[in-house]
Amino acid sequence: MRGLEFQGRHGASAAERKTHRRFQVDVDLHVASLPAVHSDRLADTVDYHAVCGLIEAIGTGHTYHLIEALAGAIVAAIEERWPAVTVAIEVRKLHPPCPGNPAFTAVRLRT
Repeated sequence: MRGLEFQGRHGASAAERKTHRRFQVDVDLHVASLPAVHSDRLADTVDYHAVCGLIEAIGTGHTYHLIEALAGAIVAAIEERWPAVTVAIEVRKLHPPCPGNPAFTAVRLRT
C-alpha cells in the first residue's frame, strides 16, 4: 500500500501537537504462504481495506511525540491482527517545521 494519508497531532513539541499535520504511510506486507492464492477468498488473506482503516484509526486516534512510535504502533497492530504477516513500513511527516523546509521527514521500520 502506498501513499495512505491522514492528519494527526504528532510531534516532538507541544506546539506541533496543537495543530493537525499531514502524514503519509507506505506499507509492505509479507506472508510466507497465502491460502487465498488457491481459494480466491478474502477470508484467506489480509484484508487491505481493513489494514488501511487500522492505519488511519491509529494515526488519527492517538497522539505520538515521535514518528518512530507512530510507526511502531501501526506495525504492532497489524501483526496482532494478522500474526502470519511481517511488515515493512515508512511513515512520513509532510512539510515538517524544520530548517530548510523539507518536503517530509520519514522513518522506516521492518519486522
